[in-house]
Amino acid sequence: MRAISRKQGLSALTGSAWGGGVTHLDTFLAYLRIEKGLAPMTIAAYESDITAILAHCNGCEDLAGVADYLGSRGYAKATVRRKWAAIRLYRQFLGLETGSTGAMPTLPRRLPTVLSQAQAQAFLTQPIHSRTPKRDALMLALLYACGMRVSEVAQLRREHVDWADGIIRVIGKGQVHRLVPFNAWVRTCLEAYESERPDGNSPYMMVTMQGKPVTRQIIYQVVIRQARCVGVSLSPHTLRHSFATHLLENGAHLRGIQALLGHRSIQTTQIYTHLDTKQLKAAYQQAWENHNDT
Repeated sequence: MRAISRKQGLSALTGSAWGGGVTHLDTFLAYLRIEKGLAPMTIAAYESDITAILAHCNGCEDLAGVADYLGSRGYAKATVRRKWAAIRLYRQFLGLETGSTGAMPTLPRRLPTVLSQAQAQAFLTQPIHSRTPKRDALMLALLYACGMRVSEVAQLRREHVDWADGIIRVIGKGQVHRLVPFNAWVRTCLEAYESERPDGNSPYMMVTMQGKPVTRQIIYQVVIRQARCVGVSLSPHTLRHSFATHLLENGAHLRGIQALLGHRSIQTTQIYTHLDTKQLKAAYQQAWENHNDT
């Protein structure tokens, strides 16, 4: 199917008012799917947000009406910002002015939760009690040692593992590819899982015992189960955050971390410098208190 460009999408909407039907929304969703390569869950969220806003605002074209609607619903700030982002992108697609972001609530900058290097070591070296321990160990290795997202682990294809060069081709957000090296530990997990992996025609690396691709929920459950076994609280994304933070702590360059994580903007990666500064201050304070005790 040929990709729908923004110009073609606008052409199909000529003469239609914003909110005057579903033709333009369908075109927008197809644009997100085909040209932007967004994940189905993301597209579904955009569709839900935009449909609700249009229904309650009667297809109004001014952002003031949208602001009044969102401000009166009692949504959390993060929810309002997500809905604002959806409607602004939709208006941009239609060629309308997106307006200022003055009505968009400002969120406090929250630092991600990370494991210490000692905690990560304890978490990842504990025995895995499941029917697929070698597969589950590989999942954990990819999340932490390669900094992969849950969706990236689920979508990893066998052909994207370059055994000779020790490189994995990761398909990230927006279908953007990046190359991530893997270490000896990940290689060991890959080789071990190859001996356990069910036979089948699935091109995906991670499969169920029936040979079907694993879901994001399965990966999430593996992480939560293992976390409970060692008495820590974390999510799969905690392992990705820990991967980036530990690289920074060990002298990796921020631009290199950005490339490994697949961040489009260096500003997204810079949050880990705040984490490192926080930890440095804590270490300084501890050292100073110890010095004063002598």
